Amino acid sequence: MEKNSVSSAVVKSIVLVALGAIIILGVYLLLNRGKKSGGEEVYDLTVVDEITTTNLDKNYPADARKVVDLYARTMKVLYKEKYSDEQQTKMLDVLAGIMDDELLAAQSNFYKSMRDEIKGKKDEDYSIPAYVVQSKEPEVVTVDGKKMCTVKCLFSLRHGTVSSATYYEFIMRQDDQGKWKILGWNILEDESAF
Repeated sequence: MEKNSVSSAVVKSIVLVALGAIIILGVYLLLNRGKKSGGEEVYDLTVVDEITTTNLDKNYPADARKVVDLYARTMKVLYKEKYSDEQQTKMLDVLAGIMDDELLAAQSNFYKSMRDEIKGKKDEDYSIPAYVVQSKEPEVVTVDGKKMCTVKCLFSLRHGTVSSATYYEFIMRQDDQGKWKILGWNILEDESAF
């Protein structure tokens, strides 16, 4: 009988040590889940984070098509995703940063009008599931000493379960630092123009 109680105690000890090791390993992995081997934090950016962390002073889009792409991507996120008021303001800052000063000056209150538009679109269940920016390089012309071009973009706009395509032509102008800015846009009626 004594052998059974000794072997039973040994088995219980081994099981307890194994369980303890599993618990310690689990706690270690849980605490280090967000770290790389070098101790750096790993953080998966959400689509909202990608826009809100955009630093236009350091990483301004290289050409007019990329400016339109940033505009379209930001509008897609604003219409579809969930975000805080602070994140919305940061995304609107990005939009304001790619707009021409003349366009912004023509707005009575850019931030309020954008917030109202976004709220209205979200309330009415509008979203932008996809967009396509023209692939060919735009033709650049000089008007009043400033370089200008147009960039076309196709937006797929969904209202509930119904989708429609809207073609936009963005009017772009280079500022004094050589950055392409959105001066305005037109909705194209002729789809073949894309």
